[in-house]
Amino acid sequence: MELFVFLDLDDTIFQTQRKCPTDVAITPASFAIDGSPISFFTPKQQRFFNLLSDKTHLIPTTARDKDAFSRTNVQKYDYAIINHGGIILNADGSCHQGWFTHTKKTLAGFLHHLQHLEKMLHNEAIKRNIDLKIRLIRDMSITFYCLVKQKDHNYQALTLLLIEVVEPYLKAQNLDFYCHLNDNNLAILPRCLNKAPAVKFLQQQLNQQYADYLSFGIGDSVTDMPYMQLCDYFMTPKNSQIIREGFNQAHLMTAEV
Repeated sequence: MELFVFLDLDDTIFQTQRKCPTDVAITPASFAIDGSPISFFTPKQQRFFNLLSDKTHLIPTTARDKDAFSRTNVQKYDYAIINHGGIILNADGSCHQGWFTHTKKTLAGFLHHLQHLEKMLHNEAIKRNIDLKIRLIRDMSITFYCLVKQKDHNYQALTLLLIEVVEPYLKAQNLDFYCHLNDNNLAILPRCLNKAPAVKFLQQQLNQQYADYLSFGIGDSVTDMPYMQLCDYFMTPKNSQIIREGFNQAHLMTAEV
């Protein structure tokens, strides 16, 4: 029986040095534009990743864009789901044109809302005197979502921004968006931009190619759970956000697929 693994990357199979244990040797897993390592495997993560790469059909399933994904040590895969599910790459690194066309058409109507959010949050950062990096995430001619980073890892400041500014705006505009707050990152995304629809699309492709197979979903975030639940089995690291916040929040993030 063939085994397919839909694998989230950051904080699932590797992480920044700040999040690594200090009593083990770590191995570079992803790199900055200048080539310096910025994420690392622990020994157990490295062995587990090698096992998945050698024994299964690996499908990285990540929020990273194409450039950031290319700067990881994930070089062998059957498909790759990137940009929070917005783009699917084939095994040779080329873009899956059918899914690309679907995504571009679906997200076109959200661009002006994302641009307004970006401007509003810039003004709010000045007003609140908090150091935020706010940008729209664009890749391959598509604008996907708005990302807010708090440089001092001030989780409380981002939480208040979400509750007092972002959520009221989304509600007032009746926008079908969802928000993902994890560590010092706040992502504001159209609900249609989600890993789960891309996973479901690929599963339909696999159903046509294989008489029988097992699929595994591996991730760390509550926003990963919708795609993980599409798989036959799912797995999460023991210190993941899923464990910390509990399984009962998964329904809040469930996307329509």
